[in-house]
Amino acid sequence: MAARRIAAVLALWLVAAAAGAAGPVVRVCYNDQLGPPDGGHFSLQLMRAVVAAKPALRFELQPLPWVRCLILASRGDADAILGASFTPERALDLVYPRDAQGRPDESRRLFAQGYRLLRRQGDALDTDGQRFIQLVGPIGVERGHSSASFARAGGADTDDNHPDVTAMLAKLRNGRLGGALVAEPQYASLRGQSGALDGLEATPTVLQPRGYYLVFSAAFARREPILVEQLWNEAARQRDTPRIREETALQQGSSTLGDPP
Repeated sequence: MAARRIAAVLALWLVAAAAGAAGPVVRVCYNDQLGPPDGGHFSLQLMRAVVAAKPALRFELQPLPWVRCLILASRGDADAILGASFTPERALDLVYPRDAQGRPDESRRLFAQGYRLLRRQGDALDTDGQRFIQLVGPIGVERGHSSASFARAGGADTDDNHPDVTAMLAKLRNGRLGGALVAEPQYASLRGQSGALDGLEATPTVLQPRGYYLVFSAAFARREPILVEQLWNEAARQRDTPRIREETALQQGSSTLGDPP
């Protein structure tokens, strides 16, 4: 409870950063595993850069469990979600930037990342980047993550009954999963935590590189269509600044800064 109260205070801090603004309040929900609104995760740094560039607006950043964010935005109780990948199911209720052909506009994504497939050390499980090889048992994914649809498309059963990555990896160690999918930044973070990957290893191939977006509720997009376009464009501009590009590459475990995130 104390952590939630602190998060609420920090969310109000972002509103106060635009004190006196007369524009609408933009309520942005994000996965609470990324930390508080003033934390160091690259997507939060990017969002704060957008906030700073739009002093006429007020923003509320609210960290909540990921599935809760999806539910709130789908029914219009949150205006936007920070860092959601595209699925046809989500697009029924959420609004993504689109290109001229109606596809998700990769030029206005916040970032791109893939997934790492974890296995027990010595297991034969592998992947060719699309399908799973010598898989025995379900693939673990975190609750509400779109990696579940990718795993099923690759021929795997999935288990998403995990409140966080620690619980999922414990189940993998115990032999109750055949493997587990974690996002690249999460894998880079786990590698830096003593004991987090004990008994586990990643297969060499990175799976499913894809774009992640600032997505809006259908209600907010209907109400503020011009603002939505402005925020997508500003997010893409901030994404390509040297500071954000460097921080994104660092946290994703990449040493290559030449390509856009």
